[in-house]
Amino acid sequence: MPATLAIAALALYLLIGEPLLGHRAHRQLLNALDAGVPDARRRFYRQWTWQGWALLLVTLVVTLGVAGWTPTQLGLRQPHWPAGLSAGGSGLIAGFVAGTALAAVGGIVIGLVMARRRKDTPATRAPRVAGGDKLLRMLPRTGAERWSFAALAVTAGITEEVFWRGFGFGLLFALLPRAPIAVPIVLAALAFGWAHLYQGWTGVLATAVLGGLFAWLYWATGSLLLPMLLHVLIDLRAAFARAPADLPPADIHPPS
Repeated sequence: MPATLAIAALALYLLIGEPLLGHRAHRQLLNALDAGVPDARRRFYRQWTWQGWALLLVTLVVTLGVAGWTPTQLGLRQPHWPAGLSAGGSGLIAGFVAGTALAAVGGIVIGLVMARRRKDTPATRAPRVAGGDKLLRMLPRTGAERWSFAALAVTAGITEEVFWRGFGFGLLFALLPRAPIAVPIVLAALAFGWAHLYQGWTGVLATAVLGGLFAWLYWATGSLLLPMLLHVLIDLRAAFARAPADLPPADIHPPS
């Protein structure tokens, strides 16, 4: 009973508390930026960084300590291919996973190179990103902000995979033991997108698609290692986005 209650409490927090508190914290950041509060972004990044590691500790205590899960159930193991597949099937999955990884890493590298080449070119318009202004305004502008954002990106890439893929899949497999694998993948993807409510509905949708990819990679390899790597790299790429300079409060909210 204590294990069941602890698992249920953690699941409810991830599904309800995390999205709502994240939305509230993001709104507070935007208000601070509107008011011209110094170092608002770095404070926001640091807050989310320590909160991510704290939630990871709680998740490990609940799953490994209270509920008696094994690290393997959380995906904390070396990658492998699904059992029972033929050599051809394994080769197909291996090729797809490798291709996905190379495509993601290649896109990130190209993006970083292009960002470096354009760093001295004044931005004439804001880049288009999923989540729009809600996401764009939280991206770093200065070198100091980029370092803090990088720490947050690494934190999110590691901890969120444990929350939403490791814990999420373990819980879904326990609740839906006979469901096709597409069901937990879709449910985990939707939950991951919902957790990013602060990005608006376009951001929720885009994040859910990424969550589906991470979930599939986790199922295909049995390990969180590859999803963590891709997650970190994708989040790090945002640190080099050409976000426009902050506007004065009067320009952000012009009089009607």
